[in-house]
Amino acid sequence: MKIPQLWKFPIFKKLIQNEITEERTYFVLTLLTGVSAAIVAVFLHKATYYLTDFFGTNKTFTFEAFLYAGAAIFISGFITTRIFPSTSGSGIPGVRVALAVYHGNITLGSTIAKLLTTVLSLSTGVSLGREGPTVTIAAGIGSFFGNFFSMSKKRVKALVAVGAAGGIAAGFNTPIAAVVFTLEEIVGDLNAKVLGSIIISSVTASITASALQGNHPMFSELAYSLKDPRELVFFILVGIACAFIGPLWMSSVLKTRAMSLKLFKGHKLTIMMITIFLIAGVSYIAPEALGSGHHTIEEALLSLILDWKTILWLFAMKFLITSLCYSSGISGGLFLPTLLMGAMVGSFIGSMAQDLFPNITSNAGAYALVGMGAYFAAVIRAPFTSIIMVFELTRDYNIMLPLMIANIISYSISSKLTSGSIYEKISEQDGIHLPTRDDNEVLETLLVEDAMIDQVFTLDAKDTVAAVVEKIKGKHFSGYPVLKNGNLIGMISINEIGQNFAKENKDIKIEEICTKRIVHIYQDQSLLVAFHKLKKFQISRLPVVSRLNDKRLIGIITAENIVSQFGYHIQDDDENEIEELTEKLQDNK
Repeated sequence: MKIPQLWKFPIFKKLIQNEITEERTYFVLTLLTGVSAAIVAVFLHKATYYLTDFFGTNKTFTFEAFLYAGAAIFISGFITTRIFPSTSGSGIPGVRVALAVYHGNITLGSTIAKLLTTVLSLSTGVSLGREGPTVTIAAGIGSFFGNFFSMSKKRVKALVAVGAAGGIAAGFNTPIAAVVFTLEEIVGDLNAKVLGSIIISSVTASITASALQGNHPMFSELAYSLKDPRELVFFILVGIACAFIGPLWMSSVLKTRAMSLKLFKGHKLTIMMITIFLIAGVSYIAPEALGSGHHTIEEALLSLILDWKTILWLFAMKFLITSLCYSSGISGGLFLPTLLMGAMVGSFIGSMAQDLFPNITSNAGAYALVGMGAYFAAVIRAPFTSIIMVFELTRDYNIMLPLMIANIISYSISSKLTSGSIYEKISEQDGIHLPTRDDNEVLETLLVEDAMIDQVFTLDAKDTVAAVVEKIKGKHFSGYPVLKNGNLIGMISINEIGQNFAKENKDIKIEEICTKRIVHIYQDQSLLVAFHKLKKFQISRLPVVSRLNDKRLIGIITAENIVSQFGYHIQDDDENEIEELTEKLQDNK
């Protein structure tokens, strides 16, 4: 969708944009994106809360509530299925696709549509949350600002990440977790260069949201303390349980989705309307399972839900209807529903432990909190985010040790049971393959010393051009290291040798014509760094030198060496040219 001319305000644009450099413009847009993300987050919260109360879909449905919910889902579903398919689900996979494939370009139309469909769908009592869509909408705003102010592709992608961070920070009031989630799940790189901008946006969004609706944690603080080290055994059980139940829930979403698409042959709007009928039915038997589950989580954390039968019933209903809602493609996210399911798993184990071992166990609320993080790690596959987010949600430092233990166990076991997060699984089912962390880590885990050639053919600085021509006979290298008294002093290309030979400079020493400014690399650096240097300086090979003495040559590495390390072979584009030039040098001689 093209930006309408109405949006182009030359005066406003000139006030923000820096004609000399885009650095200041980017900084201003980072702040603006953070503020916008907060406004979106607060608006979504207020709008859905008001409409849910107005429709009466936060409790047992009346006939009037059913009509309102049906109309809202129909409008939202029609927009999703017929006009803007990208508004389906949480939208986070779409943001990742935009970053990986479309240079961060997200249309303004789809961003506005996502806001509308989310408000409508979340007002009907469906078991989905608003945080995922908030991330998507804020990312779209960042993309719009970047394109509107004609920023570079790199800056547009950065503003998408900046918007995503602002959305999480404002939606949960968790600025630190927002930074980690954006790097871990959206960008896929915890060492990303956009870290500074993401932090600025996260803080800006959090401050703005706090100013608009108050600064307080999403859930009540817990008075938790570890009574006995033996209690950690039960927290380990929470991690193990979540590790198995999380992938089971992911499988249920995928199977339900595949079955519904097969039965209705792509009529997704029909699936959504059937889902709202089921939600209406659930409202009569388990109204606590409706919506995102914020109030139910609050009760679990305060140990107000202790009966194990009630806990299992709520978990089963949330497990079922969240699977149905998310698999149908209704616009909504998974954050809070996932946290609720985890809280129920933790509460169940906590209540059992408290009944059996009352002297060494804490209240069930602590187990609910740990279960939230462990289940999140098993489903979303963002372990660092889950630890920090749960901590920020309650601001209880005492829970950190059991939380970290359960999360690591849950993440480690669930990763072995099934690969990829729920976002990646849904995308793969649609034929879209999102970039994984493994894609970014392969080159980083392999080092230069794994691919370099340690038997290097070198030239002596005192050799003449004529002597060098004789030496390189039969060699097919595009360049050679030049050594003097065993120390690396420069690099010389075969083109430089050929030019001087053709100019009758046969007796000149190569130390006088070689390139003294050497671009080198160390053996313990990653192949990703090697690739970057080869591309940046437009050279064919890099001398590998010692960190203790950068004049001591220990190897050489080329792009072909790097690719060969992955089991492939590439033909050097310049190989034939080098061979022909070498033959000419020999003929001229």
